[in-house]
Amino acid sequence: MRTGDNGYIKELNYKLILDTIRTKGAISRADLARVTGLTRSTCSVTCERMIKQGIIIETGKVDSTGGRPPILLQINNRAGAVLGLKMMDDQILGAAIDLGGNIIQQNSMLMERDLPSEPYLLRFEEFISSILDMQRKDFPFIPILGMGIGLGGRISSDGVLLDSSVLGWRMVPLRARLEKRFNLPVHIENDVNTFAIGEKFFGAGRDYDTFLCLSVGEGTGLGIIINGMLYDGSHHGAGEIGHTRITFDPQAPRCTCGKQGCLEVFTSDRAMVEAYHAATGTTVTIDRLINLATASDEVALRVFARAGMYLGTALSTLVNLFDPQAIIIGGERTNAAAFFLPELQKHLEENCVYNLAKEVTLTVLQPSNDDWIRGVAALAIREFFSTNTLWRE
Repeated sequence: MRTGDNGYIKELNYKLILDTIRTKGAISRADLARVTGLTRSTCSVTCERMIKQGIIIETGKVDSTGGRPPILLQINNRAGAVLGLKMMDDQILGAAIDLGGNIIQQNSMLMERDLPSEPYLLRFEEFISSILDMQRKDFPFIPILGMGIGLGGRISSDGVLLDSSVLGWRMVPLRARLEKRFNLPVHIENDVNTFAIGEKFFGAGRDYDTFLCLSVGEGTGLGIIINGMLYDGSHHGAGEIGHTRITFDPQAPRCTCGKQGCLEVFTSDRAMVEAYHAATGTTVTIDRLINLATASDEVALRVFARAGMYLGTALSTLVNLFDPQAIIIGGERTNAAAFFLPELQKHLEENCVYNLAKEVTLTVLQPSNDDWIRGVAALAIREFFSTNTLWRE
């Protein structure tokens, strides 16, 4: 540590105060000093600097037992915005999002499936340009600070897409290409990890230090938050729960990763529609399968129940390993939670040691692309709050 360096200490204090205001919400200078452990004079001087820079604002007063009522401080959400972008095989989602996680404007673009990286990225760059143009035209006084991008796959710490079974790409230097093209900081992460980061920043995970985010839908993925930080593993491959083998039956279905018997071949959308077809001879879409379950079709109900059984059993292993405070379930298929959740909860509780499942808060989110976009944007917002380079004097 650089002891004795006044500038460095001021920078640390700045970051501490800024992040405390972000996490606590509206807070007085006195409470800020109490929470951070800094002196009131240090908090006051630093906050005045932030107010001058426009990054925080005074937002009103609270009741006082005597003397002048304290003034509350909070982040100025419109001090800046970031782009949140999600790359999928069949479409792109994007939005400009302020520092409070509020969507300013958003757009989407359909994509042809199985495109090679170059034609896909050319269209992706056009899409980004269109959002930037709209933002600068409609909100010229809100600067764009950077962009966060989420996609399925394994991404290195320097923003190279190492491997993606979703897009079918390997070794694509996304960050370097996009930073050169747009002259903005670019932060790239696995999409389920961005889901977990977003829930920690803006959503159901704000009150927890250690929790798991399970994504259900086209694939089955996991985001892991431990002691308030994303855990992505030594080789950026943590959380691939969908590709955990749960059976060695030689007749088990083959997964997109190439192995047989993965969790995902029993719990994904494709797995469930294939299971219904195998049982009835009828080809259905996932939406049709949900409609059949809603109409009490016995085979459809069994398909969803089976998926719930496998998900609950897999989650019980994770609870035994990580002992989380909460499990948050999101993704497109939470719109069918009523059909798989009972079996999930049953097998979660049956297979956890020490009745740990009873201590874990289980939250099921409503399906929403907004949650994913906020999660992706949280990548860039998190980096902003950790560096604050824009606001240094």
